[in-house]
Amino acid sequence: MNAIQRNRLAMFLAVRNVFGTYPAELSLIKALESFIVKFNDLLAQIEAVHRIQQGNTTGARQLKLKEEAEMIEATVKLAATMYVYAQVNDMPDLQAKCAISTSQLERMTDGEVKVTSLNVYDEAVKLGDGLVDYGQTVEDVTKLKKEIDDFSALIASPRSAIVTRSQATRELDSLMREANDLLRNKIDKLMELLKAKQPKVYNTYLAARVIVDLRAGMKVVEEE
Repeated sequence: MNAIQRNRLAMFLAVRNVFGTYPAELSLIKALESFIVKFNDLLAQIEAVHRIQQGNTTGARQLKLKEEAEMIEATVKLAATMYVYAQVNDMPDLQAKCAISTSQLERMTDGEVKVTSLNVYDEAVKLGDGLVDYGQTVEDVTKLKKEIDDFSALIASPRSAIVTRSQATRELDSLMREANDLLRNKIDKLMELLKAKQPKVYNTYLAARVIVDLRAGMKVVEEE
């Protein structure tokens, strides 16, 4: 991230702080709500890409490992129950599908462990209330689906395709341009409506929209 981008990010963070400080006042303009949500989403993406650019993906990886571990735990628990159910009810095909362990799942790729967990979920759905006597409820089956969905969202995120610092640098520039355009052409215009009714909010926002030139020690209004 170069000096211009660092300054711009500082401005974005200041603007986000204003949005978080005055939610009630800003909600007076309904059209602002969706734009603020979009801006906050872009800023979150900018921060994530910046971490990748710095080579710091620890946080994202830890989150992925956490979601994967929770999904595997739910899968193994449900599979073990269905294994016993299949054994008691003479269902060898189901028994074979449920003969899985934590260590097996942990050695699989992201795609493989997702598919395996989905297969267990699908079989559990077919059994319906049949697993209640074995200690697994419909809620437990639903919980597994949620864990699968959470894990799937992480591994399917378009942002996960950014794997190199050079790619992250290009993505960062694009995201910053998009966020800046959103502020300049939409949010700035609507904030003018608060100038008379909510002067404190308006002036605080205006102050946040000033970029500080860290190299020269000068303040520059972003619009200019």
